[in-house]
Amino acid sequence: MNRIPTLLKNHGIPSWIFAPIAGFIFLNPFPHVTALKEISFYAAVGLMCGAIALKRTSFRFTSPLTVPFLLIFVWSSTGIFFAVDKANTIHDLYAHFIKYVAMYYLIVNIFDSRVRLTALTWTIILSTAAFCIWSVSYFYLFLGHPIGQQLGVEVFKEIPTNIIGIVTVFGILLSLQMLSLESRTRHKIAIILMLALMVLATLLTQTRSTFLALFCVLVILSLRNRRMLIFIVMIVILISILPIKNRLTPSAILDKLGRDPRISISYTYIEVIKEFPVHGIGFGLQSYAGVDFLKKYHDRVDPAKRTADIITAPHNFFIDILVRLGIIGLALYLYALYKAVMMVVKRAMDKEDLFIRNWGHTLFCALVAFLIQGMFENVHSGPAAIVFYVQLAMITILWNMKRDELKATPRAEVSA
Repeated sequence: MNRIPTLLKNHGIPSWIFAPIAGFIFLNPFPHVTALKEISFYAAVGLMCGAIALKRTSFRFTSPLTVPFLLIFVWSSTGIFFAVDKANTIHDLYAHFIKYVAMYYLIVNIFDSRVRLTALTWTIILSTAAFCIWSVSYFYLFLGHPIGQQLGVEVFKEIPTNIIGIVTVFGILLSLQMLSLESRTRHKIAIILMLALMVLATLLTQTRSTFLALFCVLVILSLRNRRMLIFIVMIVILISILPIKNRLTPSAILDKLGRDPRISISYTYIEVIKEFPVHGIGFGLQSYAGVDFLKKYHDRVDPAKRTADIITAPHNFFIDILVRLGIIGLALYLYALYKAVMMVVKRAMDKEDLFIRNWGHTLFCALVAFLIQGMFENVHSGPAAIVFYVQLAMITILWNMKRDELKATPRAEVSA
């Protein structure tokens, strides 16, 4: 008899699946571990398929985001016929959409309870804290860069400085959520220490879009919890004593936003959109990476408005989608975002369940922070994209959790 099915039957497949997908999420921010990430992801997929085949677990696709995901896939697939780079579009449709959606459904099905949602949260918090320790130590202590230099700049190629902030802000928000739920003193101290590491790493990136996102969501959280104002004050004090204050003052941020080179970058991509307004140039992220392709659109822009060099990335969530999938593709992505926002807002307004309501507030803020940062960065691949789909998965878990509890309540009353 084959020993593998016997082993899976005897030990319970959900626990086996939990480890590789948790490992994949934990490794997300770390560079140079691509092979380990791939092994973890495909191990989780393989084990889930085995569990379904052996009837050890069920797998459901029921989610308000299923239809938007399907529509995006159909439209992106149709765009292959019109793509500028067909081979790259086929590759990236799988690598940067199908895989992320598969990860989304794995997370939704595996972390489908309050206890498992907490386990997922701890995985992300520990991952972010470990990454902050490694990145700060490696960049400033091992490589000897001055503390005033942006964390990871020109060194961390797989997770650029601006993307570090997307990972750490999500970790900060989850840490604040767990801190509000934790009652044990030792655990509170541990969370506070990890939170301090994340805040320090976030500030050391000196990324204005990250600071803007963090400030906005902390203000939103302070409307629910006044103690968040103390946290904001502590961050402001920390900024004032670090050699980064000139970049992160309110005036510096507003000045940066007004003169941001991304505005000039967008003019080139607007010219591309004018030529491919409906179907875009194809889902492939490398479709516009060729300087030769962009040159004619760059040349159409007024020399006073365009960038000196051709920048082969839009650095904007919405322009990126509009260029690659056209107006219809952007509408479908906005439809998915609308569904996600409506789901999380409804849970944040839950009047009966404090757990659901608090999580709703936190995940709403996480999504807002990501979208603010996505206005200034390339977020459709790598660690940033994984953060986005993890957020969507956690929102869906919260949605399903409450819905399932409501469905179970009448039956429980009848049986009683």
